[in-house]
Amino acid sequence: MPSPTFVVTTSQKADTALKREALTWAERLGVEFAPRRGRSVEAVCGAAGVDAALTVTHERVGLVMSDGSDEYFFHPNMARTRLHNIDAGMGDPMVTAMELAAGDSMLDCTLGRASDAVVAARVVGGSGRVEGYEANALVAALTIHGLASYVIRGRGIQEAMRRVRAHHGDCEQVLPTLDTDAFDVVYFDPFFDQTVEQSQAMASLRRLGRHRELPLSVFDEALRVARRCVVIKQRRDGPFADHPDVVRIVGGG
Repeated sequence: MPSPTFVVTTSQKADTALKREALTWAERLGVEFAPRRGRSVEAVCGAAGVDAALTVTHERVGLVMSDGSDEYFFHPNMARTRLHNIDAGMGDPMVTAMELAAGDSMLDCTLGRASDAVVAARVVGGSGRVEGYEANALVAALTIHGLASYVIRGRGIQEAMRRVRAHHGDCEQVLPTLDTDAFDVVYFDPFFDQTVEQSQAMASLRRLGRHRELPLSVFDEALRVARRCVVIKQRRDGPFADHPDVVRIVGGG
């Protein structure tokens, strides 16, 4: 599934500051800036011959498909609900699988919207460390921007978001450059034919995300980099269920 082509534009009534911000996004991502000039997103995309428009508004920055059928933008997604469950003593399967505690370090190799990384950052606290890499340049840029600027109250979620160190990078290239035992936990939530989470937000991310199967060499590197464990999120009958290095399965589904 190839990622959609896109240009950067603004909302209909953009002031000078918003236009400057849009130009900065276009330069950052190496794509064309297309002035709105009263046109619909469909007309902007049609004139540029692209699938979508990264639309910069005062409310948010989001990738809008040319037919208006879908929009991808940063949102902490299920992180708030998961933190509520943790605070209520209901636990979290990812945190359980990682045996995550205050002061730990976690590397998220498939960052996406960073929902998992935000939950991890709240659990490990200020004395811990959470970093993440996202292979898609647009998703990475939106996530880096959102983690630094999104405003949300309650449960320490905003503070956790600010502590996540997000980068654009492919784990295949990044992992071999890291020291042995560099993190307590290395984490993957790759796209498979069937996903654990079925939602509109996930469908939007799947449109942009990497779908190439990760080679086993990546997980060999992850085992080297992880001091304690490598955790892969998938269905119980997923492709790694019978892998000889799998020592524990947590949760159901």
